[in-house]
Amino acid sequence: MLDYEQAGVSIKKADALTEIIKKDVKSDNIGMFAGLYEHPAFPEYYLVACTDGVGTKIIPLLTNNKIETAAIDLIAMNLNDMICTGAQPLFFLDYFATHSLDVEVTSRFLKALKNELAKYNCTLLGGETAELGDLVTEGHFDVGGFAVGLVKKDRILSRDNVEKNDIIIGLKSSGPHSNGYTLIRKLHEKGMLSDDELVQTLEPTYIYVNEILELCNKGLIKACANITGGGIVDNLKRAIPDGLYPVVCREKIPEQLIFDRLKVLVGEEEAYKTFNMGVGMCIIASEDKVSMVMEVCNSYGPFILGQINKK
Repeated sequence: MLDYEQAGVSIKKADALTEIIKKDVKSDNIGMFAGLYEHPAFPEYYLVACTDGVGTKIIPLLTNNKIETAAIDLIAMNLNDMICTGAQPLFFLDYFATHSLDVEVTSRFLKALKNELAKYNCTLLGGETAELGDLVTEGHFDVGGFAVGLVKKDRILSRDNVEKNDIIIGLKSSGPHSNGYTLIRKLHEKGMLSDDELVQTLEPTYIYVNEILELCNKGLIKACANITGGGIVDNLKRAIPDGLYPVVCREKIPEQLIFDRLKVLVGEEEAYKTFNMGVGMCIIASEDKVSMVMEVCNSYGPFILGQINKK
């Protein structure tokens, strides 16, 4: 069976680098989904910032002319991280690096970026377009995003809020979102995934911002975990304090055929380490708030995924 490391991505090396950064940078933000910044000009608030890209999903997206999906995915990779703090997105900047400028393609991307951001009251403030013919393959481009938001200090979502017996609520994903595509592409190249199966993985990433902001405004949740690289459990650990751990019931996750196929191809444990497996976002709430959380998040098929236990 092929795994993520054999495909060219080492989670172990990424974890090792994170530990080095923690030691050298000495920032409380390392390991969080987004960074918090305090300033005396607004003592009651944190500025929240994050940056991310679409990863190698950009390659099959371009091959299949899914330019607008690339824009949505770029927003999702940033705002789904930011919302794990409870912050309202304020503005967004993009970096667009291309072999040579294609005005029609670039304008499609920027228009989709602006229109999608408007759904979350987030302004496309600016960005940078770079022609890098010696670096980017002909006919391709890569994108990065940077987002800034604002949250009141007494309303922040934090691992410190989480307690034993809190409930983990899963929100369904639209597919692999924007993670694990080095492995997905390698499976396709080797003929283990069909063209149709590859296209199935290219659905735009769900963006959970408006629902989670509503939950925050109603005081219904304690913490969130965006399920990206590293899978369900490793991302949940980022939202849970030391001394507690998540108990996850995999059988509760709604079935998606593409993940069933990936489990067959790479093995169940590798699949759960690499992909979201149908869970795009996890919400942690007290048991008495679960029904209200599910009502707000109804469009994402919410389900009880597990519980928080004490070690």
